[in-house]
Amino acid sequence: MAYPKDFYPSLSALKRDLVKDKHYRTKVVDRGSDITVIAPHGGFIEPGSSYIARAVAGSQLNLYDFQGLRRRRAQELHVTSTRFRDRRLNDLLLHTRLALSIHSMGEQGSGEIWIGGLNLELKQRICDQLSLSGFVVNGDSPRYRGVHPANIVNLASEHGVQIELSGNVIAAMFAMEGPPFGRRVTQLPTTERFDAFVGAVRSAMGLEAAA
Repeated sequence: MAYPKDFYPSLSALKRDLVKDKHYRTKVVDRGSDITVIAPHGGFIEPGSSYIARAVAGSQLNLYDFQGLRRRRAQELHVTSTRFRDRRLNDLLLHTRLALSIHSMGEQGSGEIWIGGLNLELKQRICDQLSLSGFVVNGDSPRYRGVHPANIVNLASEHGVQIELSGNVIAAMFAMEGPPFGRRVTQLPTTERFDAFVGAVRSAMGLEAAA
């Protein structure tokens, strides 16, 4: 049975019903890193999460980005993280020590960033760095805690961290109305808040602000 918010019970069921590169696409970059950044609900599903994940990964970290390309009923392409399984992602995670997933929670948690996941050390470092950068961070969120062992972010050998950003926090990162998150764009106009977020998360992982 699908989760209440999920139209499809699995990614395999979604792919059987929809058309690749018309309704969805997947970007996978294996850079040989032991850290993988994941946007499982990218494109129009959770707008902004793809672009933010790509920036956090930079040119050093592995990237997995599943993008919903359908503007209407985009939420139907959401497959919850405990049931999200893709062979190409599994292959990445086989040599991944730490994973980091980027999500949008829409209108929930207005103005906040919720941090979850099973790697408590990295979770605390990310909370600290984001707080120092002026973000409102909740490391004990009421929902989307990302602690289920089947959550994709916890399948890395040392598990990982799930970051949930409220929609208005994401909106403040882009200097335009309604960014075309589903299009094949390489550069969108971003704000200082975008740079601050990406820099803080990368710093928590011991990386330069941009690479």
